[in-house]
Amino acid sequence: MIKSSESEDLRGRYQRVIENIDNLPSLPAIVTKLLQIVNSADSSADDAAVLIQKDPALTSKMIRLANSAFYGIPRSISSVNSAVVILGFNTIRSLVLSASVMKMFSGPKYQAINKERFWKHSVVCAMCARIIVRYFMNIRMMDPESAFCAGILHDIGKLIFNEFAYEDYMDACEYARKYSVPLIEAESRMLGTNHAEIGKILSDKWALPLDLEYCLVYHHNPGGADNISELVATVHLADVIAHQIGAKLWDDEYCEDEWENTRTLLQITDDDFKKIMNTVSENLERSDEFINIIT
Repeated sequence: MIKSSESEDLRGRYQRVIENIDNLPSLPAIVTKLLQIVNSADSSADDAAVLIQKDPALTSKMIRLANSAFYGIPRSISSVNSAVVILGFNTIRSLVLSASVMKMFSGPKYQAINKERFWKHSVVCAMCARIIVRYFMNIRMMDPESAFCAGILHDIGKLIFNEFAYEDYMDACEYARKYSVPLIEAESRMLGTNHAEIGKILSDKWALPLDLEYCLVYHHNPGGADNISELVATVHLADVIAHQIGAKLWDDEYCEDEWENTRTLLQITDDDFKKIMNTVSENLERSDEFINIIT
C-alpha cells in the first residue's frame, strides 16, 4: 500500500513529466508536411520528392537507404523521386520520422537508458514487425512499412522520460532491475505514468497518424485496442521477440510474456513462429546498417 507521502511524491513526479512535455518542440515543419502528403490520397511521389529535396541531409539519407543492403533493391538509385517511387510513401515516413526523432533526442549528456541499445531494440522490433507482416500478406492486408514505422516509434515515451525526467527515470530503471519487473510497471510505480500513456500525449501533440498512435499506446496491451488490432498485435509480438533475442535496454531486462491471444489473432502457428524467429535472426545485423544511415 502506498503511503500518503509517497502518493504526494508520485503525483509530483507525474506533474513534472506532464509539464515538461509542454516544452517538447513540435516536429520539424518538413516532417509535418510530409506526413500530410503521405496521408493524402491526392499526393504523388513528385510532391514528396520536391519537399524532401529541400533538406540536403534528409536527401542524402534517403538515397543511401535506397541503395543499401537493408532494402536490397537490385538497381542503383540516384534521385529522390526514384527513391520515393521504389521505397514507397510509408518507407519514406519511417525514414523521416526516425531521423527526426533521433536528432531531436540526441542529448542529454547523461542517460537513464543507453540510447544505442534503445535504438537497436527499436529497429530490431521494426524489422521483426515487417517480417511478420510480409510472412502473412496472403492472409491479411497490412502494410509492412506501416508495421516497420510503428516498431521504430513504439517506445518513444521512454525517450520523453529520459529527456524530461532523468533522475526519476533512473529510479524507475533501477526499480525494474532490482525487482525484475517490466520497465512499464516500474514506470507506473515510480512516476505515476508509463511510456505507453506518454505515447498518447505525444501522438496528440505531434498529430501522428492513428496507426502509429495505437501502436505507441497499446503495444503492451493489444487487447485494449479497439481499432487496427492486428497491427498493434504485430508490434506487440515483435517487441517480445526483440527482447527474446537479446535486443534489450540492459542484458537482464525483464522480458514480458506474449498477450495470450496474439498468435490466435494473427493466425500464427508454432511452425510459423519458428520461421519468423529464424528470419529475424538471419537479418539481425541489418539493423545496424539502418541505424548508421539515419543517424
